[in-house]
Amino acid sequence: MNSRYVDWIADNVRCPLGTCREVTFAMQFVFPELRRVRGYYDCVVMGRRPHWWLVDPSGEVVDPTAEQFLGSGRYIELPEDYLEPVGRCQHCGEEHWRVAEMFCSAR
Repeated sequence: MNSRYVDWIADNVRCPLGTCREVTFAMQFVFPELRRVRGYYDCVVMGRRPHWWLVDPSGEVVDPTAEQFLGSGRYIELPEDYLEPVGRCQHCGEEHWRVAEMFCSAR
């Protein structure tokens, strides 16, 4: 990994647990050549976790909060337009998706 990235992570990341969204946003502001990625980290020890990380221009993963994971794993990138369910309708049981309309029908 680029030494500038390593130095920034050492100077700016205090507690990596649960801070990946904010930390990757801050790091990308300093290093605009990095692309922010949303997806999952599939950890051998902890299982699949929602996660944000960065990718440098050569395609190498730059994960400023990688220390939060116990063990090795793999990064699974989600498409930018991927919708995630945010809950279920208490009446019909169908999943709600992250869109403006949060009702399953006009009723």
